[in-house]
Amino acid sequence: MTITTNLMKGGCRCGAARYEVDLTGAHTLVCHCKDCQRLLGAPFSVFSQVPSCQFRWLSAPDGQYSVSDEAVRLYCTKCGTNLKWEGVETPEEAEFNSMTLEDPGQVAVDEEIFTRSRLDWVSPVAGAVQHDAARAR
Repeated sequence: MTITTNLMKGGCRCGAARYEVDLTGAHTLVCHCKDCQRLLGAPFSVFSQVPSCQFRWLSAPDGQYSVSDEAVRLYCTKCGTNLKWEGVETPEEAEFNSMTLEDPGQVAVDEEIFTRSRLDWVSPVAGAVQHDAARAR
């Protein structure tokens, strides 16, 4: 029996934090919420979700912070790259910054959330399910 995986590597800008992830069954979202816009200094964030067993740190980032009781965000203190969001109530899920993959073009956006905060000059992703606020789980 052959087991196939869609294994990919990623990490921060300076290379201090590295990970590998099996993208099989990954779900990718664009978030237009005000928190993501301010935290990243960008019009939106792009993140992918996989079961935790499909994500592994090769060298973990050394920084973490929280802006709510909902999650801890992991980042590299050397270059500032935001890498992973760890939900307090969803330890079985790995949610990571898709743009930190070596080839982020390998993921396709499935949904867009908090579109009520989408900037007027940002167009919807064709074919992606649109949500005015958070998606229903």
